[in-house]
Amino acid sequence: MQRSIHFVGSLPPDLSTSPRQAMEWILDHARGHRLISLPCDLDPNWVIAYLRDLAGREAFEIKRAGEYADYDDMRRYGVRRGRRLRPDDVSMRRADRLRKIVDEFRALRAERPEIADTRLQISLPSPLDLAIFVFAGRPWLSLRYLPVFTQAVVDEVADLAAHAGPDVVWQLETPSVLIGMDMARRAPGGPALAARLMAGQVASLIARFPDDAQVILHLCYGNYRNTEMFAPRDLGSAVRYLNLLADALRRRGRRLPPVHLPAAYGAHPAPRTEAFYRPLSGLTPKWQVIAGIAAAADPAGGVESLRLFEAAAGRNAYAVATACGLGRHTTDEAEQAVRAMAAAADA
Repeated sequence: MQRSIHFVGSLPPDLSTSPRQAMEWILDHARGHRLISLPCDLDPNWVIAYLRDLAGREAFEIKRAGEYADYDDMRRYGVRRGRRLRPDDVSMRRADRLRKIVDEFRALRAERPEIADTRLQISLPSPLDLAIFVFAGRPWLSLRYLPVFTQAVVDEVADLAAHAGPDVVWQLETPSVLIGMDMARRAPGGPALAARLMAGQVASLIARFPDDAQVILHLCYGNYRNTEMFAPRDLGSAVRYLNLLADALRRRGRRLPPVHLPAAYGAHPAPRTEAFYRPLSGLTPKWQVIAGIAAAADPAGGVESLRLFEAAAGRNAYAVATACGLGRHTTDEAEQAVRAMAAAADA
């Protein structure tokens, strides 16, 4: 069985000067493989652009300078004294841009019969992650204002749904899950408590989306500047979280979305040891898992990594992907990554 392939999102800047160029590049390089969705992220650093933009909004003031050179150079914002934070203050304010991308996608789909049943994929950072980015180093503020960020995200999804209908699938990106579980090893309750709390947060968010909203869940170890926040020892944390999330979604009457589960991380290719993938044997069977095992740094190794991934999971992967978007790659590296996906999908 030929597996589908999944493009996580961004492309190198010179491949994404316009929505059509970015989407056509992906289609032309898919080499006949089925795509589960067609992404269009024009700026690989779009979250950083959002964070920089906050400096010009009246609700915020800069508490710690930072120019986003690396993880140690993150700017910290605070809410101005006497200001009540509202959803529009933290909104990504990209509604017009997203509508234009939807229109470009529809025009391209009318010309390309191979994507007649394909949805446009829009990246959507979790509101918890947005809050953590904004109030860097002050988790209590992230939690205090989480309802405001959540409302802003829910409003954006509802707004575009009115324009795009069933043509869009949202890739909900939440690196805070695996990073938070790793950091919680030193906190009361440990990773188990962190996983339970974050599963409830994501399930509650999805439950507030329109009933027909389509979602792909994207887990991550951090990938700023193509560098991970931590190196995973195995997939145990991801499995623990996903099992809790499955229960939380069922309690809220929501189906399980496909989940992109990275095995590669940062600039590192996916491990090729049975122990790394062994926890997948305990994953709730209902999950459709996208195996993030392909890497430009090891185009041939993804085949073996996928074999180990699927053997541990006891089923074929729903699709094959890299660990993250290709926006931190050169054009040559992006092409190598796509070849790695295709080789694994065909194995």
